[in-house]
Amino acid sequence: MDAPANTFRADLHVHSSCSANPTARAIRFFRSRESFTEPEEVYASARARGMDFVTITDHNTLDGSLAIAHLPGAFLGCELDTWFPEDGCRVHVVALGIDEATFAEALRVKRSVHDLVALLREAGVVHYLAHPLFDMTGGLTADTVERMLLLFNALEGRNGARVVRCNGLLRDIVAGLTPEAIWDMAERQGIEPYGDTPWRKTLTGGSDDHSGLFTAGAYTAAGGDGTPGGFLDAVARGDCEALGEDGDARLLAHSIYTTSFWRLREILRMDSDEPRQKALAWIKQGFGQIGRDVPLLDKAVRGVRGVAPGLYRPQDGRGPAWEELLEREIGALVRAPGGIHSVGSRELDRRIFAVTSTLAADVLNLHLEPLLDPTMRRPGWRLRDSLFAVAMIHFLETGYFIAYGFQTRDRAGQENLRERFLGPGGGGAKIAVLTDATAGSDCSAVAHGFATAAGRPGATLEVLTSSSAPAGAYPGGMHFAASATWPSRLQPGRALVAPPLLDVLDYLYERDFTAIHVESAGGMGLAGLLAAKLLHLPVTGTVHSDVLLAVERLSSGSRVSREAWRYVRWFAGMLDEVFTQTRADARRLVALGVDPRRVHALPAAGGTAEQPAGEAPEVPAAAGGGNGGARAAATPCAWAPDPRVVELIARLERPSPAPGWRHAADLRGAVSRRAGNRRPAAPGGRRRTT
Repeated sequence: MDAPANTFRADLHVHSSCSANPTARAIRFFRSRESFTEPEEVYASARARGMDFVTITDHNTLDGSLAIAHLPGAFLGCELDTWFPEDGCRVHVVALGIDEATFAEALRVKRSVHDLVALLREAGVVHYLAHPLFDMTGGLTADTVERMLLLFNALEGRNGARVVRCNGLLRDIVAGLTPEAIWDMAERQGIEPYGDTPWRKTLTGGSDDHSGLFTAGAYTAAGGDGTPGGFLDAVARGDCEALGEDGDARLLAHSIYTTSFWRLREILRMDSDEPRQKALAWIKQGFGQIGRDVPLLDKAVRGVRGVAPGLYRPQDGRGPAWEELLEREIGALVRAPGGIHSVGSRELDRRIFAVTSTLAADVLNLHLEPLLDPTMRRPGWRLRDSLFAVAMIHFLETGYFIAYGFQTRDRAGQENLRERFLGPGGGGAKIAVLTDATAGSDCSAVAHGFATAAGRPGATLEVLTSSSAPAGAYPGGMHFAASATWPSRLQPGRALVAPPLLDVLDYLYERDFTAIHVESAGGMGLAGLLAAKLLHLPVTGTVHSDVLLAVERLSSGSRVSREAWRYVRWFAGMLDEVFTQTRADARRLVALGVDPRRVHALPAAGGTAEQPAGEAPEVPAAAGGGNGGARAAATPCAWAPDPRVVELIARLERPSPAPGWRHAADLRGAVSRRAGNRRPAAPGGRRRTT
């Protein structure tokens, strides 16, 4: 969305290196500041991205904005920590155009948000509530939100570091306010609304950037007379609009990496006269020449060539291909007239992710197969190198994992708020089914069958697969090229896969699935399980009879047998709901220690009779067999589900806590209903297996 031509623009929420006293516990643990971007660099970035006015809103300090106060179009600002005394909920209030005397008084009274707001009103300071629905303390309730709506007439409607689920919900709530709703809130909370029309809220925009990469990704467009004072007067009148882009997990991850990079430089004292020589010597072994005078992309290329020379073997073109991608996505952008500021935050995110995810997948593929394929013989030292490389790649991906979890941690609470303020409803269920089967060509019929079984026209389903085949989308599904494949010892003739975890996780996040079902205990099953935990989604799964029979065939009491049963117990125990193909299989899982309240035997096809305990079930040919129920290569869809599974995924809900495993046909409700209402399982809410 673009601002009208007769308005001015300013990023009203951005941080600099003066945010040196972090409020986040994790940042305090590493003794880091929240940003390493100098105030002058923030100013230059904002102007380069078309901002007419610039402020810096560092935490509880004016130092950042004072450092640029002499520059054209700059004005003072800060972000103040404060609390609702009613419930201890911590919130952030951004004050704009505040003078130093008022700021000093604000620091004195900020323990109570009521006292702080009263002071700012009396002093005539323009202020707004930052990221209102971002729950910083775990205590955000509907009552707290009502107090926010009564106390503040200006709120941040587009925060560039918060996701659209958070920002969009606030915008929807504000759009639905009426005089009657405000007066009802005032009566419940005992707070007098402020202003003549307190149901009409002003929405501001700001990037909340801490990295220096995404300044002005979100901003405020307002009228005025061309001066900072006139701009702020327009904001105070509500003559403004929140524009730009909402945040996402990639943006947060890249901000984490940027801050970590500068913190590492600080720890190593790389910019001092006496750096830590031993650590620098180790880094130089991998990256060659280092220093601020060496272009970052050159260091990246040297580093990859040093730590992953296998990508540059004559028969392997992945190294040169990655360098071409780096040049196309980042190099050309850096050399463009506007540099990285010539594209928006979302596009910059996409480019960085494309480069990093491709490199991670290539390095994992290079090292995983020698580790996992028993037919490949390599010296012990090479195996150790491969193991270290795989561990290091996953360690370096931690920033992404943290970001995906962080940006979805409030999912359940936000959906509770949506139902409280906007009523029941929302989008339909969107289920991802993950299987190790090879890619199919058309899963639209399976998706249509799911919508029919769910009884909800808006319910959708996608089948996600992974194998050695090239990646690509197909109707009703997506295929991911596996990082590695190797023969299965338990099921000869079948292959196990290591899917590209980061790509799978990103796809599930970006497509905004509401629940996950895994049809494999292999690589894709593990990827789905991890994704569900990180994205705070409900996860169901089928433990197939052929897997259990394969484990039973192992030598009883052997180490391999014990570890295999231990894995089955762990995997099934991590699922919110577990399907088995027979009652005998359900009894096996319960005997292993899986919570019986979450184990559900599928009804036999065409009735309720089942095979006797210990006998293999006769799954109809149309239903497929193990390995996710995959059919032969001629099957249109990679996942050929038993119709019973499709129906039960669509209609199952968490059983009551009454003891004893249940027959799945007796259960009511639906995963799709729960997911469609956007009520995922809260983190840590799953009953633990004993």
